[in-house]
Amino acid sequence: MVKIRLTRTGKKNYATYRLVVTNNREKRESKAIEYVGHYNPHTKELKLEGERINYWLGVGAQPSDSARSLLVKGGLVKKPEYNKTFKGVPGKKATERSKKEE
Repeated sequence: MVKIRLTRTGKKNYATYRLVVTNNREKRESKAIEYVGHYNPHTKELKLEGERINYWLGVGAQPSDSARSLLVKGGLVKKPEYNKTFKGVPGKKATERSKKEE
């Protein structure tokens, strides 16, 4: 499977990151298929190649969690919406506990 993920570059104690397209079984610092952007967390600078990222996402590449958050910041991917309501029925222990409290 092909993934879009971050690889670390830069000096010691001053990391910068590249967004790379690579095979998910490869190591973090291994050779990448393609470089599609970079991110500097110190200056919050983010540069993305939107056309190439959209191509790889269309082909089926899956971004890592940290890469997905950067793509959301860059406006290339929509932020996922989560349903926070719980519609389940309380379990056996919860109902027993509530009866004891009453």
